[in-house]
Amino acid sequence: MNRTPLAIVAATLVTAMCAACGGSATPAVTVTAAATTVTASPIETPMPASSSAGAVESTPAAAETTPAVEAANIKVPNGVGKDYQSAQDLWRAAGLHVAPATDATGAHRLPVIDSNWVVLSQDLKAGSTVPADTFITATVKKYSDS
Repeated sequence: MNRTPLAIVAATLVTAMCAACGGSATPAVTVTAAATTVTASPIETPMPASSSAGAVESTPAAAETTPAVEAANIKVPNGVGKDYQSAQDLWRAAGLHVAPATDATGAHRLPVIDSNWVVLSQDLKAGSTVPADTFITATVKKYSDS
C-alpha cells in the first residue's frame, strides 16, 4: 500500500495549522510514513494591510480596575421537604456552597440521583442571614425509605 498521499495530507495539515497560528513563517515539517518521507517547505503568511496613514494602528487595552467585592450577606432559603436536587439549585442560586449530604438512615449512602432524595433538615437554619459562599449541608433520605 502506497502511503505517499497520507504523508502529503499530514504534512499539509501540520503546515496549515502552524500558519493559522499567526506566525510569519513556519519551520519546515518532515513527515515519515512507512518508507516515504515528505518535507514541506515553510509557508509565508501575509502581513495585515496597513492603514491609509501607512502604519498599522494598535490601541492599547484600557486598564480596567475592579473594586474589591465584599462578601454579601444572604438569607438562607428553606430546602426542607424539597427533593435534594431542587434544594441544591435553590441554595446555589442564593450564593451558598452545598457540602455533601448526610444519609438520615445512617447507612452512609450517597445521593447519586439527587431528585430521588428528600431533604429532611439543613444545617443552616432557613431564614438566617449568613455571608455568601458559606457551606450548607442537608440530611436526606430516599423517597422509598420508611
